[in-house]
Amino acid sequence: MHKLRNTINAIFVISLAVLLIAGIVFVAGQALALITGQGDWLAVLNEAVKGPACIAASVCAIAGFLLSYKTPAQQNNPQQEARTP
Repeated sequence: MHKLRNTINAIFVISLAVLLIAGIVFVAGQALALITGQGDWLAVLNEAVKGPACIAASVCAIAGFLLSYKTPAQQNNPQQEARTP
């Protein structure tokens, strides 16, 4: 079970990195296209970067959801009964 959690954690981190990089490239490219007046660049960015960014966002969200489930902690300490005075 620990190996599966590590795998999901690695998928989460990798997809998050891809998502952040794609987002930065997408927004910076759009800003540069608007400043330079190159409308064709917007279409290219929309086709080339938007799809992978959306896929990475979906994978990251699913992995994050799966990581929210915690394995039950094993109790090392026996439960003590409450003492009443």
